[in-house]
Amino acid sequence: MIETLKSVLVNLLNKFIPKNQNQILFDSLPDFSDNAKAFYEYIQNNNPQSSLRPVWVISDQQLLEKLSDSGISAYDKHSFSGFYQFFRSKYIFTTNNTFLEFKSSRQVLVNLWHGMPLKTMGYAEDSKEPQIPHRSHDDNYIIISTSNLMKNVLSSCFHADARKVHVTGQPRNDRIFSKKKSMENLTRLINQEKLLDKDVLDYQKIVLFAPTWRKWEGKVDGTLNHDLMNLDDYHDQKFTDFAHENNVLFLVKLHPFEEAYYSQIIADKEDMVLITSKMLQDNLFDLYDILGAVDILITDYSSIYFDFLLLDKPIIFIPTDLKEYEKARGFLFDPYDFWAPGPKALKFPDFLSELSHCIEDENYYQNERKIVNDIVNKYQDSNSSERLFNLVFNQIRP
Repeated sequence: MIETLKSVLVNLLNKFIPKNQNQILFDSLPDFSDNAKAFYEYIQNNNPQSSLRPVWVISDQQLLEKLSDSGISAYDKHSFSGFYQFFRSKYIFTTNNTFLEFKSSRQVLVNLWHGMPLKTMGYAEDSKEPQIPHRSHDDNYIIISTSNLMKNVLSSCFHADARKVHVTGQPRNDRIFSKKKSMENLTRLINQEKLLDKDVLDYQKIVLFAPTWRKWEGKVDGTLNHDLMNLDDYHDQKFTDFAHENNVLFLVKLHPFEEAYYSQIIADKEDMVLITSKMLQDNLFDLYDILGAVDILITDYSSIYFDFLLLDKPIIFIPTDLKEYEKARGFLFDPYDFWAPGPKALKFPDFLSELSHCIEDENYYQNERKIVNDIVNKYQDSNSSERLFNLVFNQIRP
């Protein structure tokens, strides 16, 4: 009852409070990250004399202070001042559809989302009530996608008119095309956090392990096996020796819920570092600020590989619990073997063999990658933010 009254009040206020035609509200989960952060930085860097006024709403108080100290207009997301900025904003850019249920017809809401889906979500899920507001047919509602296939998929997942889904590419992917900048960011992050005794540039290859987060019955906390990759016949010393002998740096990016579980395990390894969400946030980074420095990606069902395909670099898949995961969560695309264009490893010896192959030959599985990349990424360049800006502010600006 209280939530209903609160919703009515917010909608009523938003209906009558006048809008600043140049104000843009940014919102993301986690705070100050992903497509919202990338597009915000594009506006700041490419329109310095613009009358546009970008503001952020932030949940984390420590980050809020850090952003404010950096000269970024940021407000407490759950405060009256935060809601007032929402009421005053003509444009809302969000990665998780926040404010959709409250937007007025005088506001433009752009759903940036946080990646193109591989797994079922929203109205495509059968197992539960979708946690997405059913106002996706509103005027002035825009969803971005990376291809015509993804346009149709997102239309279904969000139960939105397909004409509201636009193929622009994702702003966050613009950053991964600059290896030099990505290496600078990674070096700064590792030096700032004192994660290595060795210089990042001294490594021959940088490998990122970025699995999806598992949460289903029997694994409520989402944790994996103690060997991290959950591979049969895993041998810790052989892994350590391989990294040392091949001069490979392993970066690990897990879901925040899993970071504490694995932090000590990873800390004991000489050539492996855990990139935590707090580390990134403390340095005003997100994963896409360093992804361009990665030479090889290791994943399972995380759709990060859709983005990594843009770099035409090797990807190793470790679908060790494919049947269980498919039953628990489900996939939008089938068969998995086609949509995951890279070698598959279920056992530790096979994993080392495939990793060696990828280190020696960056064109390994290149044809398979190109086929999937052309399907999921219409634009394979660093101009997604520019296309989105032109779409919102030059083509369909109300």
